[in-house]
Amino acid sequence: MLNEKIKEILGKEGAATFATAGTDGPHLAATWNSYITVLETDELLIPVGGLHETEENIKRNNNIQMIVASKEVNGTHGPGAGYILKGPVKFERLGGYFDQVKAHFPWARAVMIFQPVDVKQLI
Repeated sequence: MLNEKIKEILGKEGAATFATAGTDGPHLAATWNSYITVLETDELLIPVGGLHETEENIKRNNNIQMIVASKEVNGTHGPGAGYILKGPVKFERLGGYFDQVKAHFPWARAVMIFQPVDVKQLI
């Protein structure tokens, strides 16, 4: 599901912004591209420091939309590429994925595991 261009974008620094369905409308949060680990299964591991409102929203609806982009990667019309990723997420506080994230980000209180099921190039 994740192509090489997306993986290249995640290798460049930039904001990875995601939206959840809040009780009063969309809720936006972000992390850094460099914080995201791509697994062989194309799942994304995202360290969780705060994200308390995001976590509450996920309990009601576990689908998110995330935009990843980098000006340093060529897109459809020259410099700059970006994608929207959609799919379910879950939070984990124990286990191998959490331990892996915690080893690199000691401040992480959990790991958000994102499985993109719909991917669309925007630019």
